[in-house]
Amino acid sequence: MKRKTTFVLFLVCALITAWVVIITDKQVRDHLGSTLYIIGFAITGCMILVLAGYAWNQELVKTLKSMHDTTDSVRLVDTPAAGDESDSDEIIGLARKIERMARSLQQVEASYKGIVEDQPDLICRYRNDGKMTFVNGAYARAVNRKRTELVGVDFPYFTPGAAIADEPYTFETEMPFDDGRRLWIRWTQRAIKDDERNTMEYQAVGHDITERKEAEAALLRAKEAAEAADRAKSEFLAIVSHELRTPINAIIGFSKMLGSTTLTLDQREQVEMINSSGLALEKIIADILNLSKIDSGKIDIEHAPFSLRMCVQDICAFFAPKARSLALALDSKVDPGVPEIVNSDESRIRQILTNLIGNALKFTERGGVTLEVSCARGEPVEPGSTRRVARLFFAVKDSGIGIPPDKMDHLFMPFSQVDTSSTRRRGGTGLGLIISKRLCELMGGTISVESRVGEGSTFRFSILTDFEES
Repeated sequence: MKRKTTFVLFLVCALITAWVVIITDKQVRDHLGSTLYIIGFAITGCMILVLAGYAWNQELVKTLKSMHDTTDSVRLVDTPAAGDESDSDEIIGLARKIERMARSLQQVEASYKGIVEDQPDLICRYRNDGKMTFVNGAYARAVNRKRTELVGVDFPYFTPGAAIADEPYTFETEMPFDDGRRLWIRWTQRAIKDDERNTMEYQAVGHDITERKEAEAALLRAKEAAEAADRAKSEFLAIVSHELRTPINAIIGFSKMLGSTTLTLDQREQVEMINSSGLALEKIIADILNLSKIDSGKIDIEHAPFSLRMCVQDICAFFAPKARSLALALDSKVDPGVPEIVNSDESRIRQILTNLIGNALKFTERGGVTLEVSCARGEPVEPGSTRRVARLFFAVKDSGIGIPPDKMDHLFMPFSQVDTSSTRRRGGTGLGLIISKRLCELMGGTISVESRVGEGSTFRFSILTDFEES
């Protein structure tokens, strides 16, 4: 630029000098005559053109330098060409940069189009009025139409205002195709916004979820079939249990009548064996019937007032003879904070305690069994009411053989046994604990167990109840 400026100034000075010489030299003026004016106009025009060209060149250089500064911030694919100090090389280098930038943008656009075209999902864009501006090949093939025919057509699932937020709008719909297929498509729509957060277009991407929908439908059918089979099983067990009770009651009744007659010692032992076996079979049938009723949802939980302390005393009195015969201690502790009268299902509480205490005595060889009852009082049932909510906590502790850790997870499953060997010493159907668990859940509580092998076990359960505050 400095050399060009020097050259322009030298040229202008030369023209001015020539013009001054022509004007001041009389001989030259006389010799030129009328040609003097033509030469003067020519020299003046040359000076004006040189100065104007110089000024225009300066403005062009400023503009190109500004474009150069802008393109320097853009990452280009090729290595920028090195320029020299001349203005022409600088302009050529800048033009090459602009060309490379345009070529890079073309490559990015081609890559983007390639990614969109390779997608199996249906992709389209549409304006605020729902008219589509672009569709990919998958969309065009899905509807069996050309892209040019689809541009300007309404997007069939356009919902005004559904995708105006920054978060995408997602929905599922069944889409019919020209070949007769009906596929489930999961559409995800989002707004395409500019730098000022104004919505320019919407983009919708449809993903085929037909296989997932079919799997969900198959799973639902399998679930319904399993539930139907389970109901049939429960109904079958209930019917069979009812049918078996009649002959079992007859066996127990006639064995008692036979025991009251005159019998020999051997005959009396045999009758007692018949009676005890009948009672055991009756217990098994009762457990199966209870479980089937619970599973089929045909069991009702009563809500009536009763004395919890009297209930605990009756149960301990029922098991006292068995505990004495096994040389075991049987104790009960009721916390003073437990209400005297509570509203709940006394028969179901008795059933749970009977199962737990019976198991504790069965698996305890020395020491004893302890039943502990406590209570946590809550808020009134209704504002201003004298009835308050309470949660009763029961704990049945024994000093028996304990439960191995690998058996704990299966303890509350149907027909589960701690000792499953063919030579097991302790009988039972394995239904008592699962029945107790289901009953606790029906009464708004839970049941759990803590145990160590050789040190005993503690079964804890809770139920939700209420009481009248005095």
